[in-house]
Amino acid sequence: MYVSYACVCFFVVRRLPRALVLAPTRELAKQVEKEIKESAPYLKTVCIYGGVSYVTQQSALSRGVDVVVGTPGRLIDLINGNTLKLSEVEYLVLDEADQMLAVGFEEDVEVILEKLPAKRQSMLFSATMPSWVKKLARKYLNNPLTIDLVCCSYFRLLFSEYT
Repeated sequence: MYVSYACVCFFVVRRLPRALVLAPTRELAKQVEKEIKESAPYLKTVCIYGGVSYVTQQSALSRGVDVVVGTPGRLIDLINGNTLKLSEVEYLVLDEADQMLAVGFEEDVEVILEKLPAKRQSMLFSATMPSWVKKLARKYLNNPLTIDLVCCSYFRLLFSEYT
């Protein structure tokens, strides 16, 4: 007697991140992740930073995420370990870019930016504009728009009314 078995193969397609947020510290990364989860609970978000086990972070990435928020050092570790793939990133946020420089992430940030697709929307937020931040904007942003809230007295007046 001949028995035929049908083989059904299931391919798990994980979602690659579509948004990447770089933060200079784990505290800021965790705060940003919390805000994203509260304002967009339908997005799968993971926070990546050093000082904790890789296993939890790798597991979250393997299940698929929409948004990765993290610090440059740990992100590079996961990129180099082939756990974090950035080929589908459409949105990049560099939060507190001037602080990235202050804590020594200048080279790491540029390594990460080189791994991203050229076609994406990039946003850079910085309290100050040191030369490295200006160079980064010129190199990685297309037609960047600078909004300077410090020089504009209208905004200073407006903000002082609400603080």
